Amino acid sequence: MRNHFFSLSLAAALASGCAPEPTSTSSAPTFRKDVAPLLQKSCLSCHAQGGSAPVSLSSYENARALAPLIAAETEARRMPPWSALPTDECEPPRPLRGDLHLSLDEIALLRAWSDAGAPEGDPADAPAPYAPAAQGLSRTDIELAPRAPFAAAQGADSFRCFVLDPELAEPTWVQGYDVLPGDREVVHHALIFIDANRESEALGGESGSYECFGDARLSETSLLGAWAPGAQAFELPPGVGIAVPANALLVMQVHYHPKPGKPPSPEATRVALRLADAKPGRALLNLPFGNAEGPFPDGNGLLPGPGDRGSAEFRIPAGAEGHVERMRFAVDLPIPEVSIYGAGVHMHRAGVDMKVEQLHAGGEGDRTCLLQTPAYDYNWQRVYSYDAPIDDLPRLRSGDEIELRCTYNNTTNNPAMAAQLVEERLPAPQDIRLGEETLDEMCVAFVPVVHPNP
Repeated sequence: MRNHFFSLSLAAALASGCAPEPTSTSSAPTFRKDVAPLLQKSCLSCHAQGGSAPVSLSSYENARALAPLIAAETEARRMPPWSALPTDECEPPRPLRGDLHLSLDEIALLRAWSDAGAPEGDPADAPAPYAPAAQGLSRTDIELAPRAPFAAAQGADSFRCFVLDPELAEPTWVQGYDVLPGDREVVHHALIFIDANRESEALGGESGSYECFGDARLSETSLLGAWAPGAQAFELPPGVGIAVPANALLVMQVHYHPKPGKPPSPEATRVALRLADAKPGRALLNLPFGNAEGPFPDGNGLLPGPGDRGSAEFRIPAGAEGHVERMRFAVDLPIPEVSIYGAGVHMHRAGVDMKVEQLHAGGEGDRTCLLQTPAYDYNWQRVYSYDAPIDDLPRLRSGDEIELRCTYNNTTNNPAMAAQLVEERLPAPQDIRLGEETLDEMCVAFVPVVHPNP
C-alpha cells in the first residue's frame, strides 16, 4: 500500500539521521514562518504526535530530517491524501469541506525549503501551536458488532453480510456513522444497508451472517453509508439525518480480500452511530450511480468507447494507459428537486481519474462538474462534501442525468497495478472486466442528496 510505503520511508529517513544542512540564504523559506503553517493545514491531522501516521512532522527536527521526502511526496501528489485536485475541466459548484490539497505554489515552497537545506528560521515567526481535531464521531450513541468474528478464506475474495440490530423501537435519524475495520489488511470495503422489512434475519440464521456476493440479497433496501480505505467518520450538520424505520435491521456487507500467504484470522468490523436527538427538518439519501454492464433501452447506461468490439462493452485491455469508460444515468426523483450534499467515487487499483457530471434537463448540453479525482488513490477514498449551508447547495432535479467518466491505467507504470500484480503473483497485466472482486474493476459514484423531511 502506498501510504504504508510512505510510512516506512519516513521512519527510515528519521533513523538514518540524513538531513539537509541548513544554509544561510536569506530569501529561502523557513520552517517557522513558511513550512509549519502548511504542515498544520494539510499534514498534521495524521502526522502529529499520537496521530494515525507513525511519524510526527510537528517538530522542526523531524521535518528537517524528512525535508527531501516531503518535497518529493508532495510533488508526486501522493501526499497529502486528497484526490480531488483542481483541474482545467472541472470546477465543483461549491468548495470542498476540509480541503487538504496543496497548491502548486505551496508545493514549490516545500521544494525550495528542502533545496535550501531546510532552514529553521526565527522562532518568533512560528504559528500558534497545532491543536489536533478529534478523530471519529463527535459522539457515539450505538456501536454494533457482528455476532461472531469472521475469518475469510485464504486466497479468495469473500463477501459476507452481517445482520446488526440497533434495537430501535421508534423511527430514528442517524446523523453520523463510522466504520471500524477489525483487520484493515483484509477488509476491502464495507456497505451499510437499511433492512426495513427485517428480511436479513432469516438469511443470517443463528450465526447472524451470510454469504452475499454482489448485493445484500434483500428485495427492498436503502444505503445508509459506505467505507473504503481512507474514509473517515461521516457526520451531518444539525437539522439533517438519515431515516431508519422503527425495528429496522442494518446489514453490513464486508468485502474481504485476504493477501496471498496471509493465514485466515477472525476479524470483526464494527459500526458506530450518532443519532439525532429529535426529528431533523431535512433527510439525507445516498444515491448510487455506476457499474452499468451495458447500454440501457433509453440510450443511457454504459456508453460506447474506444476499443469496444461491436456494442458497448466494459473492458480495460492489458497494457492500456488512459483507457476511458463512460456511463450515464437518468435521475428519477419522487419530488421535483433535492440539494446535492457532495459526491464520492469508487474504483479499484487500475483507476486513476474519475469525473462526475450533472447534465441539466432541457439545458441543451449544459453541464455541471460535481467532482473530479485526478489523483485517485485506492488507499485513500472518501465522500467529498460541499462546504456551504444547506440552502446554498446545488440542486438536482428529476430529468437531469449523471454522467461518469472513469479513466484506468492497466500497466505496470501504475504503481497500484504493479503492486497488485506482485500481490496476486501475476506475471503481467490482464484484461480487466467489470465486477465485484479486487481483480475486477468498478466505476461508481455516490451522490448524497438532502430533501425536506416529511
